[in-house]
Amino acid sequence: MKLNKYSEASPVDAELSPEAEAVVERLKLQAENLFETRALLCAEAVMVTLNEAFDGSLSEEEAINLGSTFCMGVGTAGCMCGALAGGLASVGMFTGKGRLADSNAHARDCGKNLHDAFVRNHKTTCCRSLTRHVKNDSAKHFAQCTMLTGNATELAARIIIAERQDTHITSRKALAKGHVLAMRAGNVLRNVCKSVWRLAHR
Repeated sequence: MKLNKYSEASPVDAELSPEAEAVVERLKLQAENLFETRALLCAEAVMVTLNEAFDGSLSEEEAINLGSTFCMGVGTAGCMCGALAGGLASVGMFTGKGRLADSNAHARDCGKNLHDAFVRNHKTTCCRSLTRHVKNDSAKHFAQCTMLTGNATELAARIIIAERQDTHITSRKALAKGHVLAMRAGNVLRNVCKSVWRLAHR
């Protein structure tokens, strides 16, 4: 009997090899670590982890910058969970047109699978709803967002692995906090220089 509209089997539920299961667990922990150490926010941590692990098309800096727009429920709007949004972007990167299919319809199916699995686990995709009961306790709020970051990474990784049908999967070491902070400092410096240049050439 189908329990609800999100209960159908999907690539998230595919049986993986012990090797792949170990990779999924490692990626989950890597993303949680990037968030927990405050090196990256939720969506950034998910995207950097998956892009790096599966040889994505983004540089580290691009993955961070793209993920930054989704963080904190899309820029503190309290809308979609940033971790889920980062997972969706990552799944699209690895299942979209030119990767595994001739059209992006396949990527949309994979995105729905991720959405439905996340809803099965957490009942909603809304950041505001997910954090309502912890919004006045910063420690619990942070712990929950760490967990959501790890879970979104895990679910997305399962889809990517199942869709690619990799037999030998390796994941690279997560970025060190110092590396990420250095890239962010570089971004800030570049933006300041651009602003100064624009002001000087008005």
